[in-house]
Amino acid sequence: MTRVPVLAMDVGGTKLAVALVRGADVIDQELATTPANDGPEAVVAALGVAATSLLARAAEAPVALGVACAGLVRAGKVRAVSRDLLPGWDDFPLVERLERALALPALGLPVVALNDAQAAAYGEALHGAGRGRGSSFFVTVSTGVGGGFVVGDQLWQGATGLAGHLGHVGGGVLERMTSGTALERRAAEFGHAATAREIVAAAEERQPWARGLLDGAAAALAAALVDVKYVVDPEVIVLGGGVGLNPTFRAALEVAFLSVDEALRTPVVAAELGAAAGLVGVAAWATKGR
Repeated sequence: MTRVPVLAMDVGGTKLAVALVRGADVIDQELATTPANDGPEAVVAALGVAATSLLARAAEAPVALGVACAGLVRAGKVRAVSRDLLPGWDDFPLVERLERALALPALGLPVVALNDAQAAAYGEALHGAGRGRGSSFFVTVSTGVGGGFVVGDQLWQGATGLAGHLGHVGGGVLERMTSGTALERRAAEFGHAATAREIVAAAEERQPWARGLLDGAAAALAAALVDVKYVVDPEVIVLGGGVGLNPTFRAALEVAFLSVDEALRTPVVAAELGAAAGLVGVAAWATKGR
């Protein structure tokens, strides 16, 4: 795998990132808020603005574009699995729209698309906490809950691209309990208008209402990871995402695992690439075989 610059994009429910990536290194990047409620065309427009700004100051032209996006990604189209996070994404032709917005055919720049959690799983397996492992399951706890399974250096997408969507197992119970969006909703039900970041901060201060929410979220994730153990038995779980990487949440997860039979526990390690995991992973995916 060559260390050539790749234009990488990561489309999440709340944040957009556009970067130039070489190997495991993010050379430069632009960040923006995802205009999710304005629909997919508005998201493409925001990506185009960020990419244009980034490329204007790039010292070296990229050889490919890789875009990681939440949802079911198949044949360059995206179907939202969590419709409330990305409304209007119903087999949206993301690759085609990006090619048009950035005039990529004229530049001869190939484009690939991948689910964002699968991209992060691939990035961590190649360059992060899953490196050198026989198998790793990446799980992100952020705006939503997603995952990806890698065996050696091979990403397992499944027959239709749905592999790893852990938040939707059991009818979406985990995402309704553990995601940042779920924490905010549940806090509001208890009379606390707070963002996920504020809830985690309150838990760090040992405020009972916040600790209760975080402990419940961690317990739900621990139960789901037992199911992962039963189904694919990975060597290691790599935990990422804004909520997942928080030390207080990780400590709560460790406590939740104490009630799990030792034979059903999988070692859990923190993602090493942080927010860059999806960018690094989709850049590597875009240059496979080069």
